Amino acid sequence: MVKTIRTWIARLLAIGILVLIVLAVVGVIAVACGTVLEWLGLRYDSVGQLLLYVLYSALLGLPLDLFSTASVRALYRLRKVDRRQGNLLYTPMDTLFTVAAFWLVDRWMDSVSATGLSLWVLGLGMALATLPIPKRG
Repeated sequence: MVKTIRTWIARLLAIGILVLIVLAVVGVIAVACGTVLEWLGLRYDSVGQLLLYVLYSALLGLPLDLFSTASVRALYRLRKVDRRQGNLLYTPMDTLFTVAAFWLVDRWMDSVSATGLSLWVLGLGMALATLPIPKRG
């Protein structure tokens, strides 16, 4: 019985630590993106609101990101496109999906306001940073 309680407490602590690590990473990314996007017209009331904005956008954009990545990788594995064509197909698709997710959250949250330029720069930057088909070597 005591061993079961210790195991349960250890698992709970491990989950708590993982959640804190994920929140810390999201926080650093949100603040870094927020700082850059503030130069392009992003306005937010507080850092907490910025974190929520990024978190909601990530949750909304996750299925779209999975779709764009999986479809391009599937075309590549089926040899319908080569690596360069796959990445060229992925870039505008992921950019559009990222912009759409952030735009929808922007319309929903009154405490955050983003310009079209800032959303497109964010979308393109994220798409270029996460190309789905890396070089082999």
